[in-house]
Amino acid sequence: MLHLPTLISLCFILNLFIAVFFFSVYRYKKQPCYLFFATACCSFITAIALIGLRDFIEFPLLTHFFAYVFIILSPLLVILGLIPQSQAPAIKLTPLYYACAMCCTLLLGVYLIDAGQIITSIITAVLFSYAAYLMIKTPSVAVVQQRLLVACFTIHSVVMLLQVVLLVLLYSSQISQASLAFGLQLLLVTHLFLTTATALILPFIKFANAESRLINLANHDPLTQLLNRRGFFRLCKKITKTAPLNSRVSLIMLDIDLFKQVNDQYGHETGDEAIKWIAQHINELFFELGVTARIGGEEFAIFLNQQNLAQARLLAQKLCSSINEYPFYFNGNSIALSVSAGISSMLVRELNMQALLLQADKRLYLAKETGRNKVVTHDEKSLLTKAPTAII
Repeated sequence: MLHLPTLISLCFILNLFIAVFFFSVYRYKKQPCYLFFATACCSFITAIALIGLRDFIEFPLLTHFFAYVFIILSPLLVILGLIPQSQAPAIKLTPLYYACAMCCTLLLGVYLIDAGQIITSIITAVLFSYAAYLMIKTPSVAVVQQRLLVACFTIHSVVMLLQVVLLVLLYSSQISQASLAFGLQLLLVTHLFLTTATALILPFIKFANAESRLINLANHDPLTQLLNRRGFFRLCKKITKTAPLNSRVSLIMLDIDLFKQVNDQYGHETGDEAIKWIAQHINELFFELGVTARIGGEEFAIFLNQQNLAQARLLAQKLCSSINEYPFYFNGNSIALSVSAGISSMLVRELNMQALLLQADKRLYLAKETGRNKVVTHDEKSLLTKAPTAII
């Protein structure tokens, strides 16, 4: 077996470094979860230090009672850091604090006997089980690391319960002192390993999620949650790299008709809600069919991979009809909204996204210039003006 004092020293040093790391991140980001994780590490290394002092000083209140308190405090602080990130049903923290205070009060009466260690192990097992539940309910892009952390919390809970079983068996004289010592030492090694692994995995998950949120903010429109211009072009470029060279792609450009009048008459809050309402229609129709984006104030773009001009026109007409069929309701106002659309199409082998966009934008302008609430797929203005209200 590993030399236990060496292992404890290594765990102490490593968790100290992790605590300093979390504190430094908290000073920079000012997010409470990092402070909770840092103090959880500090609580754990304090417990290690107090347990280590048992061989040097005779002060049980410090080396036993407070060691147990800091052992309980460590997973509790992790839970407090996880709760804001989790989608688990909200709980009131005050009863949790009272429960922990009552447990510590109970410990104060039994910390000198095995019952103190049994109570500590049971409380810790419950806390680690709840931490595992919170982690399961926490959205994360680092799926493998998230599962590892759930496994660490779950195994940790099992280890604490096994410790309870060993102590109960000793109390009932069903196990020898030597077997108990070996079993407890093995569980202690597992406990140290799991705690250190948890401290290492947690920051990776936090930073992976933070990076994902930053990427999402950089590529998505905050009002509609559709892609923005930057994200739209990046994704379109990625898609067309693997598309067959002889296939066609199409681009639909949409603009809300007379949108300035909506803002002027009903206010910008209503205008924002109208944009979201239009975006919802776009997302519902094109969620699995194309790449959707808000690329301007009231302007949207839809990229259709392996769809020709005729197919794109039918979809655009369906969207226009859907928007025009029912009015938009907000703050007691019923507002009739419509959109105009311009469509362009190219072979993948000839694709130039800027040219595709410019052509669709030109046709969108023609749609608005010649009557609005229509779909335009060619550039002949003279043909459009003959039937200004027709959908072409």
